[in-house]
Amino acid sequence: MMNRGISRRDFLKLTAASGLAVAGASSLVGCGGGGGEGTFNWMTWSDHYIAEQLQEADTKYGIKVTPTLFSDNSEAFLKVQQVGGKQIDLVSGDALWVPKYYEEGLIEGFDLDSLATAKNLYPIVKEFDFWQADGKYLAFPFGYSPVIVAYNPKYIPTTPDTWAILWDPQYKGKLAMELQPFDVMAMMGKSLGIQDAYNMTVEQIEQAKQQLIDLKPNILKFVEQNTELVTLMADETIWFATVNVGMEDRVKDAGGPEVKTFVPKEGVVGWMDGEMLVKDGTNRDVAWNFLDKMETPEWIAQNFMEYGRPLFNEAAYNLLEEQGNGDRARRYLMDKPEIVLSMTLKGPSANMDAYIQAFNEALAS
Repeated sequence: MMNRGISRRDFLKLTAASGLAVAGASSLVGCGGGGGEGTFNWMTWSDHYIAEQLQEADTKYGIKVTPTLFSDNSEAFLKVQQVGGKQIDLVSGDALWVPKYYEEGLIEGFDLDSLATAKNLYPIVKEFDFWQADGKYLAFPFGYSPVIVAYNPKYIPTTPDTWAILWDPQYKGKLAMELQPFDVMAMMGKSLGIQDAYNMTVEQIEQAKQQLIDLKPNILKFVEQNTELVTLMADETIWFATVNVGMEDRVKDAGGPEVKTFVPKEGVVGWMDGEMLVKDGTNRDVAWNFLDKMETPEWIAQNFMEYGRPLFNEAAYNLLEEQGNGDRARRYLMDKPEIVLSMTLKGPSANMDAYIQAFNEALAS
């Protein structure tokens, strides 16, 4: 039920009012409020924190964060499988990857309400049944977004509405995407009109692989973090990118040109992510304390302004309104967390090896 495709019509309906230019495991009841000083290891994406936030965690609360970045969910999943809580205390993950972590006994559930900062979240997070198991919550909710297409109208003479434009030979070397094999393959599936893009048949995977092979001449590179997409769009190295919402202002803030976005009529994939406590994490209490002390409306609002995509913190949205940034927050769906209920959510395939193999074969061809 939660893996339905978000259609272009549904997305436009949700964004019209906001003016977006389309543009088991052991239990953890709660680690308590006090204590939790020290260092913890966090596998995450670069947009899940701000340098100043980590500095404050250190100086104010005695929490030292050692972040390790990854690109694809499968990469982090494999690493946690290999080293577990001995080396990783907190790991970020997308949507349907979260229950996969729990099913494999890699993370611990917890009482969401035992985190004081949880009161700042949108109430809808309690409706995410797939992030709950055995009476526990599985990931502290962070952000969400459909993955849409950004383009530079200076070089694109028409207003695109289809994935097909990315294959136009006149745009050779002008596209960049994040290095996320499962999601790239799913996007290839979407471009073919395949609805259940994360559970394609063997035949469909082959079709998606050929789509990627055909697209290769137009792909300049796959980037490790989405921040690099902003740089490439800002200096006009690329004219297209698959992105989260908010790219227009991120490129503008980086001194770049006008950028627009569109939702392909064939549909898109999307994500919602959160922070998971690795089972038997050596420094689990420190990671828990970090979440409670540093996932505040003030820092989440600043994170939104820095990285653009919406976040599940309702108090942060209200703060953005007070700061005069409400229009920007609404344009980029900060007030519409319900959109996640209609997205094709990122997650592991039933045939994970086939997706990875197809992606690698396409790149090697």
